[in-house]
Amino acid sequence: MVFRTDNFTLFRFIAPIPRSMPVQTPLHVSGISSRARLSARAALSPSCAQTITPDCLQALYNIPSTSATAAGNSIAITAYGNEVASVTDLQNFLTSQRPDAKTGASIFSVQSVDNATQVPDVGTGEASLDVQYIVGLATDVPTTLVSVGSTNNGAITIDKFIDSIEFLLQQDTPPLVLSTSYTFNEVSDSDPEFAQYARRLCDMYGQLGARGTSVIFASGDSGVAGSFLGKPANCTNSAFVPAFPATCPYVTSVGGTQGIKPEVAAPFTSGGFSNLFPRPDYQKDAVGGYLKALGDTHSGRFNVSGRAFPDVSAQGVNFLINVTGRNILSSGTSASAPTFASIVALLNDELLNEGKSPLGFLNPLLYAKGAAAFNDITTGSNPGCGTDGFPAQPGWDPVTGLGTPDYDKLLTVVSGHPAPHYDNSASTSVPASVLYLFLAFALWLGV
Repeated sequence: MVFRTDNFTLFRFIAPIPRSMPVQTPLHVSGISSRARLSARAALSPSCAQTITPDCLQALYNIPSTSATAAGNSIAITAYGNEVASVTDLQNFLTSQRPDAKTGASIFSVQSVDNATQVPDVGTGEASLDVQYIVGLATDVPTTLVSVGSTNNGAITIDKFIDSIEFLLQQDTPPLVLSTSYTFNEVSDSDPEFAQYARRLCDMYGQLGARGTSVIFASGDSGVAGSFLGKPANCTNSAFVPAFPATCPYVTSVGGTQGIKPEVAAPFTSGGFSNLFPRPDYQKDAVGGYLKALGDTHSGRFNVSGRAFPDVSAQGVNFLINVTGRNILSSGTSASAPTFASIVALLNDELLNEGKSPLGFLNPLLYAKGAAAFNDITTGSNPGCGTDGFPAQPGWDPVTGLGTPDYDKLLTVVSGHPAPHYDNSASTSVPASVLYLFLAFALWLGV
């Protein structure tokens, strides 16, 4: 059986909170890109150390708040077990946290697979988290929730994953980004039926990647002891338990972090090495360096030649969401995955507006050229199985991957030119020095 990677027993009901900073209308000056902004990290609110909201993530990771505009851009979320998102809850969330964003009835669309039950405007936890943060971060990127039904006894099984990906592969134009926050405990070939299904599903994710879809997965929430927060595998004195599909080499697996100054590994974040999939060439150098530094630690408890995960990471603790009209806090890599997926969707928007192809399968690019575009997380570990788990170290590690993203640096990597803070192609006779003075004066006035 598959489990969601969030833990709703940890939810705390809290009173609605105001945005930590006043909303400012974007300043438009001739000759300056519509995405121009000051360094976002300078605007980080102290409240972000306790509660994560979209403006916290925008500040931490330099995510632009301006609207996406490219034709053909898209992002989808797969949600299993009849998970649904409420338009009313999303509107409440956006009104509170992104009052500058659109809040119409068509904010996102829903597609149903395997007779998923849709209760009109009644949201559930996982779908609400995914939709609210993708819509709240990937501003105006067309968003679709693919809601997948469960079996007659309510179980979510791997065949439901296969059904949902077959559904997407049958589309003429699959979504350019696919975010999923569900995982299984990966088993070895000792369970041949699971192994067969897992390899088939992984190949299907590879087909999506080849067609231009970036497939993003939460890494799981029980450290080296499996995928589900609060229900670790019984693995004391035995092998560590990786999480699938996070171990599929064709997906980008996202681990979790917490804290602001400094940002450190969240102790629940799953990571390690696959028992089913060999290590792909694109990560051999990065992972080899980590294994050399690790030495004999945990020798014999993991597959040293397996596909290593996660690939990247993002914040995953105390995300504010709105469910059935109430503000609650959610933690888990199921918050980290949609955060990173939103960044990918915005990168695609820049590429499409330049007439370039979307990113598609991300990992070879990230490992070959992207390491410097991530904030290296070097503190923390992912305990489990009676151990402290793997330690975070400089460079890639099986706790936080390459680190947390910096949108501007990633844009430079994927586009081949610096992030367009200023549009030099726009015709203007105003000297750059005057524009800088204008911006400084506007900030002094509090515009």
